[in-house]
Amino acid sequence: MSKPKELTTMNHEQMTQERREAFWRKYRWTPDLPPEQRKAIEQVWTDEKIEEAEALGF
Repeated sequence: MSKPKELTTMNHEQMTQERREAFWRKYRWTPDLPPEQRKAIEQVWTDEKIEEAEALGF
């Protein structure tokens, strides 16, 4: 029985603030959002979740 393949990200770029913000903007994130709204998006979409989403084509 073969071992299931692990998901790997196709984007091997280092996670930068610019990359994070580009992804967050898909979910209506902007630097001028009220802090609580901005932080809510940032907490849901951590670096790990962003990489996973990108690997799945989001």
